[in-house]
Amino acid sequence: MERALNWSVRAAVAADFATEVMEATCKIFHPDSTATCFLVRRAAPDPALYLVTAAHVLERTKGATVILVLRAGQPDGSYVRRDHTVSVRRDDKPLWVRHGKQDVAVLRLVEPSPVPVSPLPAARLADEAQLTAAGVHLCSALFVLTYPERFEANGAGFPVARQGIFASPPLLPVRTHPVFLADFTTFSGDSGGPVFVAGKDGHPLLVGMVVAKHFHEERIKGEHEERIVRRLLGIGTVLHAQYVRETIEAAAKPEDAVAK
Repeated sequence: MERALNWSVRAAVAADFATEVMEATCKIFHPDSTATCFLVRRAAPDPALYLVTAAHVLERTKGATVILVLRAGQPDGSYVRRDHTVSVRRDDKPLWVRHGKQDVAVLRLVEPSPVPVSPLPAARLADEAQLTAAGVHLCSALFVLTYPERFEANGAGFPVARQGIFASPPLLPVRTHPVFLADFTTFSGDSGGPVFVAGKDGHPLLVGMVVAKHFHEERIKGEHEERIVRRLLGIGTVLHAQYVRETIEAAAKPEDAVAK
C-alpha cells in the first residue's frame, strides 16, 4: 500500500533543521487564493500524507482543484518544478477537515505523488509539553518559510525563508491563548506557512502556522480628498501547532467518524 502511494517517507537527510522544513513546504495556488502549505505524515501504519494550510486559503478557492507546487530532484543535484493538481472538493463539498474553532485546515492525500516528497513527522509539531521544554519566550528567534506575494525563491518553486522573533510570549494553555504574534515582514501568501525553531535534537520544532498579517490604517485628509492608507505593521499572527496536531488527527479518522 505504501509503495503504491509513492509517498516518500525516507529518514531525513537534510543538512540542517531548516532544510527539513523547506523540503516539506510547498506553494498552493488557485486564481482566487495563493498561499503556503506544508506536508506532514503520521506514524506508521498510516500511509497517507496530510497537507496543512490556513482554512481561509481553501475556503476562498472556487472549483474542485488547486495546484500544489512540488520539486523534483535531478541526477545532477538540480531541481525542476512540478505542478501537481490536487482535488479539494467533490460534488461542491470540501474534502478537507477544518478545525472547529481555529483557522487551520488539513487535506488527507492518498493519491500517488508525481515525485518523491519529504513530509515532516507529526512528532515535529509542538504540543504544549514540547513548547514548554523548548524554552521559547518573548524575543526568542523563530523562522518562517512562505511564498510572500506569490514570490518563489527560484524557478524550481522553493519557499522563501525569513527570520523573526516572538513579538508576544507564546502563552499557555493554548485553549486560552490559541495564537501569538511574530515580528517579521508579512505579506499576502504567507498564510499557511510553518513557523519553527531549532529543536534541541538538531531537528526542527514547528511552533505554529501563519494565519494573518496586521495593518495600521491612517486617514489622510486633504483639501479636496480624504482617503485611508493601510500600512503593513510587519507583525504576523501565528496559530499554535497544537491545533494543527488536532486537525491532522481529525482528518485521519474514517469519513463517517469525521462527519460526527
